[in-house]
Amino acid sequence: MSNSEIRFGVIGLGAIGRDHCEQIAAQKDAVLAAVADISEQSGQSFSDNYDVPWYRGYHELLSRDDVDVVVISTPSGLHGEITVAAARAGKHVLVEKPMEISLAKADEMIEECARNRVKLAVHYPLRFSQDILKAKKAIEMGLLGKLVLGEAIYKKYRSQEYYDRGGWRGTWQLDGGGVIMNQTIHPIDILQWFMGDVESVSALTRTDYYPQDRS
Repeated sequence: MSNSEIRFGVIGLGAIGRDHCEQIAAQKDAVLAAVADISEQSGQSFSDNYDVPWYRGYHELLSRDDVDVVVISTPSGLHGEITVAAARAGKHVLVEKPMEISLAKADEMIEECARNRVKLAVHYPLRFSQDILKAKKAIEMGLLGKLVLGEAIYKKYRSQEYYDRGGWRGTWQLDGGGVIMNQTIHPIDILQWFMGDVESVSALTRTDYYPQDRS
């Protein structure tokens, strides 16, 4: 292992955690040093596939000296506590979107990482889409003039099986409520990236019922 290599620990080995492990392993200057997940089946599988140690508890992973950065891909409502623990252990943090499910927890993450002088980043993969990058460059070059209106429509289907898997999606405790926090966070981030920080927020909501038999 060279001094130029960045050594990662991945906490949470669901679908997104798997993607992170694959990408880390594919990079020349990155090393997957350890993984953590409460599932023995998932943990042991990743341990065998990548020849790295697996821990059921994330505190054990954070205690390793050979981990520079932790990637947090657990349910959203756990991001805050793990980030705070990682910062106190001197680890840089890359956390999956959404950053957390409450402003208070997000602020605590920022403050704790700043206090311990570690970097904190939130993973928004749409920012790396080629179309999104072209649009961002056009905005920065002034090719679109002054932006006065931005709209985002995000058509995304998730089956009931998706929400049932794992048991945390769509819950207030760990998901923050559902689709706006989990899926629509992507276009919300892009709107802010294109047009600047939010100054005020307002919303309307309505519950509709369409009976199957309208006769």
